[in-house]
Amino acid sequence: MNLRDRKTQQMIIFLIILVVVLVLFFRFPYTANKNKVDQLRSRRDSLQIEVQKAEAARIRLPELQEKIARLEVEWERAKEMLPKEKEIPSLIQQISNSGTKAGVSFLLFKPSMTAQKVNYSEIPVQIKVTCGYHQLGKFLSNVGNLARIVNVPSIRVITGKDRSCEAELRTLTYTVAKGKGVQSAVPARR
Repeated sequence: MNLRDRKTQQMIIFLIILVVVLVLFFRFPYTANKNKVDQLRSRRDSLQIEVQKAEAARIRLPELQEKIARLEVEWERAKEMLPKEKEIPSLIQQISNSGTKAGVSFLLFKPSMTAQKVNYSEIPVQIKVTCGYHQLGKFLSNVGNLARIVNVPSIRVITGKDRSCEAELRTLTYTVAKGKGVQSAVPARR
Protein backbone atom coordinates (compact mmCIF):
# COMPACT_ATOMS: atom_id res chain seq x y z
CA MET A 1 0.00 0.00 0.00
CA ASN A 2 1.55 3.16 -1.22
CA LEU A 3 0.44 6.29 0.64
CA ARG A 4 1.59 8.51 -2.18
CA ASP A 5 -0.73 6.85 -4.59
CA ARG A 6 -3.74 8.98 -5.44
CA LYS A 7 -6.23 6.08 -5.15
CA THR A 8 -4.91 5.07 -1.73
CA GLN A 9 -5.19 8.66 -0.50
CA GLN A 10 -8.77 8.86 -1.80
CA MET A 11 -9.55 5.56 -0.10
CA ILE A 12 -8.09 6.78 3.24
CA ILE A 13 -9.99 10.10 2.98
CA PHE A 14 -13.16 8.17 2.16
CA LEU A 15 -12.67 5.89 5.18
CA ILE A 16 -11.97 8.88 7.46
CA ILE A 17 -15.10 10.66 6.20
CA LEU A 18 -17.09 7.43 6.60
CA VAL A 19 -15.85 6.98 10.16
CA VAL A 20 -16.63 10.63 11.00
CA VAL A 21 -20.12 10.33 9.48
CA LEU A 22 -20.76 7.09 11.35
CA VAL A 23 -19.49 8.56 14.62
CA LEU A 24 -21.63 11.66 14.15
CA PHE A 25 -24.64 9.54 13.18
CA PHE A 26 -24.32 7.29 16.20
CA ARG A 27 -23.50 10.21 18.45
CA PHE A 28 -26.50 12.41 17.61
CA PRO A 29 -29.43 11.09 15.52
CA TYR A 30 -29.07 7.42 16.45
CA THR A 31 -28.78 8.01 20.21
CA ALA A 32 -31.68 10.47 20.21
CA ASN A 33 -33.82 8.12 18.14
CA LYS A 34 -32.83 5.12 20.26
CA ASN A 35 -33.94 6.98 23.41
CA LYS A 36 -37.17 7.95 21.68
CA VAL A 37 -37.74 4.35 20.56
CA ASP A 38 -37.11 3.11 24.12
CA GLN A 39 -39.61 5.64 25.50
CA LEU A 40 -42.18 4.65 22.88
CA ARG A 41 -41.68 0.95 23.68
CA SER A 42 -42.16 1.67 27.37
CA ARG A 43 -45.30 3.68 26.59
CA ARG A 44 -46.57 0.87 24.34
CA ASP A 45 -46.03 -1.68 27.12
CA SER A 46 -47.92 0.45 29.65
CA LEU A 47 -50.74 0.98 27.16
CA GLN A 48 -50.92 -2.76 26.54
CA ILE A 49 -51.29 -3.31 30.27
CA GLU A 50 -54.08 -0.71 30.38
CA VAL A 51 -55.78 -2.38 27.41
CA GLN A 52 -55.59 -5.74 29.18
CA LYS A 53 -57.12 -4.20 32.31
CA ALA A 54 -59.86 -2.57 30.22
CA GLU A 55 -60.53 -5.87 28.47
CA ALA A 56 -60.79 -7.64 31.82
CA ALA A 57 -63.19 -4.93 33.03
CA ARG A 58 -65.24 -5.26 29.82
CA ILE A 59 -65.52 -9.00 30.41
CA ARG A 60 -66.67 -8.36 34.03
CA LEU A 61 -69.10 -5.60 33.00
CA PRO A 62 -72.28 -7.76 32.99
CA GLU A 63 -71.34 -9.19 36.40
CA LEU A 64 -70.72 -5.69 37.78
CA GLN A 65 -73.97 -4.34 36.30
CA GLU A 66 -75.84 -7.21 37.96
CA LYS A 67 -74.11 -6.42 41.25
CA ILE A 68 -75.03 -2.72 40.91
CA ALA A 69 -78.67 -3.63 40.26
CA ARG A 70 -78.67 -5.91 43.32
CA LEU A 71 -77.08 -3.18 45.47
CA GLU A 72 -79.64 -0.63 44.25
CA VAL A 73 -82.45 -2.97 45.37
CA GLU A 74 -80.75 -3.40 48.76
CA TRP A 75 -80.31 0.39 48.99
CA GLU A 76 -84.04 0.89 48.40
CA ARG A 77 -84.79 -1.57 51.20
CA ALA A 78 -82.31 0.22 53.46
CA LYS A 79 -83.99 3.56 52.72
CA GLU A 80 -87.26 2.06 53.95
CA MET A 81 -85.52 1.06 57.18
CA LEU A 82 -84.02 4.52 57.68
CA PRO A 83 -86.25 7.08 55.97
CA LYS A 84 -85.38 10.76 55.51
CA GLU A 85 -88.57 12.07 57.13
CA LYS A 86 -90.25 11.25 60.43
CA GLU A 87 -93.17 9.44 58.78
CA ILE A 88 -94.88 8.98 62.15
CA PRO A 89 -98.32 8.24 60.63
CA SER A 90 -96.82 5.38 58.66
CA LEU A 91 -95.01 4.14 61.77
CA ILE A 92 -98.24 4.28 63.81
CA GLN A 93 -100.00 2.26 61.12
CA GLN A 94 -97.23 -0.35 60.98
CA ILE A 95 -97.05 -0.76 64.77
CA SER A 96 -100.85 -0.80 65.02
CA ASN A 97 -101.03 -3.57 62.41
CA SER A 98 -98.32 -5.51 64.25
CA GLY A 99 -100.29 -5.16 67.50
CA THR A 100 -103.56 -6.19 65.87
CA LYS A 101 -101.92 -9.30 64.41
CA ALA A 102 -100.51 -10.18 67.84
CA GLY A 103 -103.78 -9.48 69.69
CA VAL A 104 -102.68 -6.53 71.87
CA SER A 105 -104.74 -3.48 72.85
CA PHE A 106 -103.07 -0.07 72.72
CA LEU A 107 -103.50 2.30 75.66
CA LEU A 108 -100.89 4.90 74.64
CA PHE A 109 -98.81 5.80 71.58
CA LYS A 110 -96.85 9.00 72.19
CA PRO A 111 -93.95 10.21 70.03
CA SER A 112 -91.47 12.45 71.91
CA MET A 113 -89.04 15.15 70.83
CA THR A 114 -86.50 14.16 68.18
CA ALA A 115 -82.90 13.79 69.37
CA GLN A 116 -80.39 14.93 66.72
CA LYS A 117 -77.25 12.83 66.29
CA VAL A 118 -74.36 13.29 63.83
CA ASN A 119 -75.80 11.47 60.80
CA TYR A 120 -79.24 10.50 62.02
CA SER A 121 -82.07 11.49 64.33
CA GLU A 122 -83.66 9.38 67.06
CA ILE A 123 -87.40 9.56 67.54
CA PRO A 124 -88.45 8.10 70.90
CA VAL A 125 -92.00 6.74 71.10
CA GLN A 126 -93.77 5.62 74.29
CA ILE A 127 -96.19 2.75 73.83
CA LYS A 128 -98.45 1.23 76.45
CA VAL A 129 -100.33 -2.00 75.67
CA THR A 130 -102.43 -4.52 77.49
CA CYS A 131 -102.32 -8.17 76.45
CA GLY A 132 -101.25 -11.67 77.43
CA TYR A 133 -97.59 -12.64 77.77
CA HIS A 134 -97.57 -14.63 74.55
CA GLN A 135 -99.27 -11.80 72.67
CA LEU A 136 -96.63 -9.39 74.01
CA GLY A 137 -93.86 -11.66 72.74
CA LYS A 138 -95.53 -11.95 69.35
CA PHE A 139 -96.03 -8.16 69.21
CA LEU A 140 -92.36 -7.53 69.99
CA SER A 141 -91.38 -10.05 67.32
CA ASN A 142 -93.64 -8.31 64.79
CA VAL A 143 -92.15 -4.90 65.69
CA GLY A 144 -88.65 -6.32 65.29
CA ASN A 145 -89.55 -7.58 61.81
CA LEU A 146 -90.90 -4.26 60.53
CA ALA A 147 -89.35 -2.82 57.36
CA ARG A 148 -88.39 0.26 59.35
CA ILE A 149 -85.84 0.12 62.16
CA VAL A 150 -87.63 0.18 65.51
CA ASN A 151 -85.51 -0.50 68.59
CA VAL A 152 -87.12 -1.39 71.95
CA PRO A 153 -84.45 -0.54 74.57
CA SER A 154 -86.72 -0.83 77.62
CA ILE A 155 -89.88 -2.69 78.61
CA ARG A 156 -91.72 -2.52 81.91
CA VAL A 157 -94.27 -5.26 82.42
CA ILE A 158 -96.95 -5.08 85.11
CA THR A 159 -98.76 -8.33 85.77
CA GLY A 160 -102.51 -8.40 85.82
CA LYS A 161 -105.10 -11.01 86.54
CA ASP A 162 -106.16 -13.85 84.27
CA ARG A 163 -102.68 -14.18 82.73
CA SER A 164 -102.76 -10.69 81.31
CA CYS A 165 -100.22 -7.93 81.59
CA GLU A 166 -99.77 -4.25 80.90
CA ALA A 167 -96.51 -3.34 79.20
CA GLU A 168 -94.89 0.08 78.86
CA LEU A 169 -92.40 0.14 76.01
CA ARG A 170 -89.90 2.82 75.17
CA THR A 171 -89.12 2.48 71.48
CA LEU A 172 -86.68 4.32 69.23
CA THR A 173 -86.98 4.79 65.51
CA TYR A 174 -84.49 6.58 63.34
CA THR A 175 -84.35 8.90 60.35
CA VAL A 176 -81.47 10.17 58.26
CA ALA A 177 -80.44 13.66 59.41
CA LYS A 178 -81.41 16.38 56.94
CA GLY A 179 -78.73 16.88 54.31
CA LYS A 180 -76.87 13.74 55.46
CA GLY A 181 -78.25 11.25 52.94
CA VAL A 182 -75.79 8.95 51.24
CA GLN A 183 -74.93 10.21 47.78
CA SER A 184 -75.14 7.77 44.92
CA ALA A 185 -71.70 6.53 43.94
CA VAL A 186 -72.99 5.18 40.66
CA PRO A 187 -72.17 7.47 37.74
CA ALA A 188 -74.98 8.42 35.39
CA ARG A 189 -75.49 5.84 32.66
CA ARG A 190 -75.05 6.92 29.08
